[in-house]
Amino acid sequence: MRKGVGRYVSVSIAALTMAQASQASAQATEVESNTGVSTVDSMIIVTAQRREERLIDVPISLAALGSDELENQQISELRDFVGQVPNLQVNNFNARSDTVRLFIRGIGQNDVTLTQDPSVALYVDGIYVGTTIGGGFETDDLERVEVLRGPQGTLYGRNATGGAVNLISARPDPSGFMVRGSVRLGNYDLIRGNLTANIPLTDTLAVRGTIVRTIRDGWIENTGPGRDFGEQDRFAMRAAMRWMPSDAFTLDYAYDYSENRDTGTFTQPTAGAPGSIPVAAPFDVPGTFGLAQALTTLDSRFTSPLPFTDDRVETVQSLRPIVANDGSVQGHSITAEYEVSDALTLRALFGHRIIENEQLADNLPTVESSLVTTVIASALPTLPVGTVLNVIGPNPASRLDELTEYDSTSIELQALGTVPLGAGSMDYVIGGYYYEDDGFQRSGLSPIGAGPIQFVDFTTIENQTIAAFGQFTIRPFEPERFSVTVGGRYSSDERAATRINERSFSFAALGGFTPENCAFFGAQGFFPPGTTCDPTGSAQAATYDNDFEDFSFSVTLAYKASEDLNFYARYAQGYKAGGTSQRSANPINFAAGFQPETVNSYELGIKANLFDRRVTTSLAGFYMELEDFQTSVQTGATAGDRDFIGLDNNEIYGVEFEITAALTDNFRIGANAAILETTLGESSVEVLLDTGQLSTQQLIDEQAYAPSFSGSAWMDYSLPLSDNWEFGAYAIVSHQSDSETSVNLADNRTLDSRTLVDANISFTRTSDSGGVAGLRIWAKNLFDVEYRTVAFGSFAFSGATTVAEFGEPRTYGVTAFFEF
Repeated sequence: MRKGVGRYVSVSIAALTMAQASQASAQATEVESNTGVSTVDSMIIVTAQRREERLIDVPISLAALGSDELENQQISELRDFVGQVPNLQVNNFNARSDTVRLFIRGIGQNDVTLTQDPSVALYVDGIYVGTTIGGGFETDDLERVEVLRGPQGTLYGRNATGGAVNLISARPDPSGFMVRGSVRLGNYDLIRGNLTANIPLTDTLAVRGTIVRTIRDGWIENTGPGRDFGEQDRFAMRAAMRWMPSDAFTLDYAYDYSENRDTGTFTQPTAGAPGSIPVAAPFDVPGTFGLAQALTTLDSRFTSPLPFTDDRVETVQSLRPIVANDGSVQGHSITAEYEVSDALTLRALFGHRIIENEQLADNLPTVESSLVTTVIASALPTLPVGTVLNVIGPNPASRLDELTEYDSTSIELQALGTVPLGAGSMDYVIGGYYYEDDGFQRSGLSPIGAGPIQFVDFTTIENQTIAAFGQFTIRPFEPERFSVTVGGRYSSDERAATRINERSFSFAALGGFTPENCAFFGAQGFFPPGTTCDPTGSAQAATYDNDFEDFSFSVTLAYKASEDLNFYARYAQGYKAGGTSQRSANPINFAAGFQPETVNSYELGIKANLFDRRVTTSLAGFYMELEDFQTSVQTGATAGDRDFIGLDNNEIYGVEFEITAALTDNFRIGANAAILETTLGESSVEVLLDTGQLSTQQLIDEQAYAPSFSGSAWMDYSLPLSDNWEFGAYAIVSHQSDSETSVNLADNRTLDSRTLVDANISFTRTSDSGGVAGLRIWAKNLFDVEYRTVAFGSFAFSGATTVAEFGEPRTYGVTAFFEF
């Protein structure tokens, strides 16, 4: 029977944080019951202090997917998660090829910027990744992926209010040589190959390496200039070393590198009509002595006479060249562990990551807009009504050529162990954390009304975090059925940024107007007719500098009623630092920034093994109070001009459930589900616009990307065909109800509910020497369901009242694999 296939593992936050803080290895295992029927017993093996602890013995849950399940579901990057984990939402950031957005329980980062921390923290082997720009990287040779739902911070790397996603790689093993590889072929001319090797150099030293290469055609044909949409061209590698010179000391080093040359996703207009929108009041035509009036309007043209359809398209015509992303991500990590005694282990973690990314983001490539000045009233025969006096453009609705450079460094020191305490014992972890990042993003753009003029949009950041933490689990009685876990974390954050935004009237006024500013803002109607703009200025940056402090704590009570039944209750605080917006349209907003986001979380749960450990299940109910929720609002003339404002009195509550059952030696089934309700605490906000005016913006009454129901059901079947051959079948059905895409009423659109099916069958041969080779036939989105992953109304000015991005159509193929 295949090990670890088709399984969700419910893990407690205490186990996660201890395992993550100690860089312990964990795995799900199978045991045999006295009836001879295969059982499913949730177990996590924590190697800190060389003790083993079952999952059921620790409270609070996360979802974990092992390497076999990742292969079954064809998950090789974050965007491949499309419903397998309840209350986790992953989607593409508008038209970007390698930038993702993560939401857990409705808390996430709708606008991905360098100047705001993610609400859902991303980790690679315990090293915090400070931005999901470049987060679309492909990876392989994973031991598992863990998804922590709910706030974390007292132990787990950086603070986060929504949760965490941790990618955990397999470690080098000095005990034996191993080579594994596969070739995946599929529709859209997919070719994906990977090769992994584990090589022992001595009894105490081993190296492990993985190489992955992916090429695939785009799934939306572009009949215009440039490439198709959704092409894939990727390379990734990872090299790791493990040295264990004694039983007490372990040193791990890893280097990972990935390249992304994908093209962006297609943003499709799904509703609206081409329009002509006035941008200023009518005015007298100069030199006509009031006998003729004109009006300047924003006119948009689409490449198709009937471009608006809510059906997923297969072919489009872009007005501008579609080019591939040019991005790379690399990281170094070092983990050193020394066991001083049975009561004390010292550990040090170091991580450094570098992102270099240049990508084109054309948010509506099938439309172009112009500022057109037309005579609307005239008493002069030589200047009839309808005469076009001036045209500026055409320009794209929102097209950015972005260059991002970003690097981060983290250092973590820990002391952990177990000591006697009265009749019981106490586990402890104490430590310190240091993190810094710096970077910049430069965007070249010609906004509507600029014609050929290129404006500069340039933001820099420089941030630093220092934290001290501790967590103590006390088991005061013998037998150790009852435990109290108390954790605390102090954080100090320093954040600084600068920004130049020449397309913003308020920013341009900082240094006085340039000739290009005068031409642009005059055409937009910022300067009344007859006034003169003084074109003697130069671009000047606005600055942001602020410090934040926070103390967060958590308390967990757990009672182990038996070896197979555990109850728990937990209170936890979450914190995310304040900052500013790199898309700010007003220097006053930029300098003021926004305050930290905080959450209070209450959770009750139960975990159990039933029916002679043939069934494992968990149930958790939660309630969260979210304050200063960092909400993105439009403050400028375009959808990309945005600032953040804090919303108070937000509530989130729900239930999460998981169950796995071994019906026979060869047949397993499982299901998971989440019910989620969110309430936004405010119905409107007042914001300062680019023009210096105040505007009241209306809000909806719930969080974005927070479906009220999400869940999946799966089956995993294996059948021996002979002594050497085995047949396998796997299928998963995932469903989520409809959800909203923005808390801003004007931007928000509803994503319809969806049900997706993935499946595969496999034939595997095991040789007498233990080698494995086989063939897997697979399909994702088996029934070719059309579903939207992104939708918003920010481009209504162009006539497209709703635009959307769709999930991938049915993909299918075959994978040949081997291991020896």
